[in-house]
Amino acid sequence: MSGRNAESLDLFEEQNQQMNTDSAHTLVYQGLKVRMLSAFSMEFYGQAMNMIRGNNTKLIQLFAMLLLGGSKGVTKRELIDNIYGGGQEWRSDTNKSINNLLWRLRKQWDAWGMKGANLVFDGGVCRFESDFPVWVDVTAFRQKAEEALAYRGDDEALRLAKLEEAAGMYTGSFLDEFCTELWVIHRERELKQLYGRVIRTLGGEYERIGDLPKARSLYHDAAVLFPFDSWQLAEIDTLIAMNDYNGAYELYQNTERFYDEEMGVMPGQEYVKRLEIIEEHMRRRVRRLSDIVVPLREEVADGAFYCSYSVFFNFCQILARLVERSGQSMFLLLCTWNSPVRGG
Repeated sequence: MSGRNAESLDLFEEQNQQMNTDSAHTLVYQGLKVRMLSAFSMEFYGQAMNMIRGNNTKLIQLFAMLLLGGSKGVTKRELIDNIYGGGQEWRSDTNKSINNLLWRLRKQWDAWGMKGANLVFDGGVCRFESDFPVWVDVTAFRQKAEEALAYRGDDEALRLAKLEEAAGMYTGSFLDEFCTELWVIHRERELKQLYGRVIRTLGGEYERIGDLPKARSLYHDAAVLFPFDSWQLAEIDTLIAMNDYNGAYELYQNTERFYDEEMGVMPGQEYVKRLEIIEEHMRRRVRRLSDIVVPLREEVADGAFYCSYSVFFNFCQILARLVERSGQSMFLLLCTWNSPVRGG
C-alpha cells in the first residue's frame, strides 16, 4: 500500500476528510472501503463491488492478504502456504498457480473500474498500491484499539471515547466465511484477543465510575458476538452488582439452555459459583409464600412444556420416585417428528 494509503488509515479525522455527501445525503468514502469483520465486502467510491463466490474464494483471500499486508506486503511463499496449504515444496505448478491467481486479481480490478490499483513485486514480496485512499476495517480497528489501550493521559472522557469507538468497530469474526482456513484462524485469534482487552478495559472503567448499566450492555454485546467466550459471566457479575438477582438468574438459565442445546454440556464451575451466590441471596430475600409461588407460575401455560436437559433429568427422577411409591412402573417414550414441510 502506498504512503498515501497508509496515511489515510492513521487517523480517524483523516478518514473523515475523505467522505463526501451524495444526493441521498449519505456519507460516501472517496476510495476503496473494505470490510472483513464478518463477511468480506467492498465499496469503491460508494459503489458495492460484488465478487461472486464459488471459484473466487481464493481470489478473495488473496486480495484480503494483500490489503492486510499494507506497505510491508506479503511474501509469495506466505501467499502459497495460506492459499494452497502450508508445507508444500516450491514447485513450478504452485508458483504458476499463484501467478495465475495474481493475474486474475488484476483483471478483476479492471472489471471493477479500479484504475490506479497496482500490484508491486519487490524481492519475492507482493504489495498492493493505489492512487486512491484505502480503508480496511481490520486495520482501522487494530489502530484504534491499540491507541485506546496505550492512552495514559488525564482526560478520562477522551479515554472512554477511544475505548468505546474501538469496541464499536468490532462487528464480527474475521472473514467468517473462511473460518476453517488456518491463516484466518490465526488472525481471528489475534483480533479476538485484542477485542477482549478493549472490552475488559472499558468494562473496568465503567465499573470504576459506577456506570453499571453501560458495563452490562457492553458485556451483553460481547456475549452476542462470542457466546462461547464466557462474556455471560461478566454480565451476570454486573447484574449481581446492580442487585438484579432475578435478571442474573434468568441470564444463567438462558446460558445453561444455550450450552445444552449447542454443545450438550453444562456451563463450567464459574457459572455454578454465580448460581450459588444468586440462589443464596434469593433464599434470604424470601419472606412470604407468594415470593415462591408467583415466580413458579408460567406466563403462558399453553402448548408443550420446554425445559433444559438438566431440568428434564431432575423431573424424571422426581416422577420415578412418586410412581414407584404407588407400586407402578415409569416408562420414557422418545418420539421423533418427521415433516415433509420445511419448518413443520
